[in-house]
Amino acid sequence: MSIVLIVSKTQMRNSVCVGGIREDNCELIRIFDAQGYNLSPNVPYEIGDRWEMCVENVRHMRMEPHVEDKRTRAIRRIENVGVEGIARFINEHTQALGNRIVKGNLEQAFEGCLHLQGTRNFVNRDRIPSFSTQFWMADKDLIHRNQYGKHYYYYNNIRIKFVGYQSLVERIPAGTIIRLSLATWWSGDNDGKGEDRCYLQLSGWYWYVKKTKRE
Repeated sequence: MSIVLIVSKTQMRNSVCVGGIREDNCELIRIFDAQGYNLSPNVPYEIGDRWEMCVENVRHMRMEPHVEDKRTRAIRRIENVGVEGIARFINEHTQALGNRIVKGNLEQAFEGCLHLQGTRNFVNRDRIPSFSTQFWMADKDLIHRNQYGKHYYYYNNIRIKFVGYQSLVERIPAGTIIRLSLATWWSGDNDGKGEDRCYLQLSGWYWYVKKTKRE
């Protein structure tokens, strides 16, 4: 039994992908249903929720770097702490998160395996990181742009697609905790002859205002 903090909810074609942190060991997980399959769009999980749930490995694991997949059985919802609660938890557990949180230039994310090409940013089979979700504290602001009906955040000239459910902001300030993820392997064409890639995505951000003690 674990307490899981829900940190992201990502749009998929006919389902949703929900990300969480196990509070007992700071393991980053993707939540699948009790049979190990994608969640339906009407699942009750919301960003900032804390849930008590059973967490087990998925029998049909995806290939690396997607090591976070877990089949789960929800027991009860405890409370919702909001994005401020998520930011506070991450800041208080940076040591336990280890290499799952990185600060500075985007090139340092995903163990330096990213190919950053501006509008196409990905990992391929030349170098595969040991995980597919990570928190990032950027050294520069990220700026929102709406292009062809899709939403992106720009870090310098690097475009990152936003796939989450949070309300859009025009600017994500430097130093904000950002959740990055790698999409599942995709060849980029219909005949399967293209290069397999996992494309970079942005699925959420978290901040809070530190309260100062009165003198």
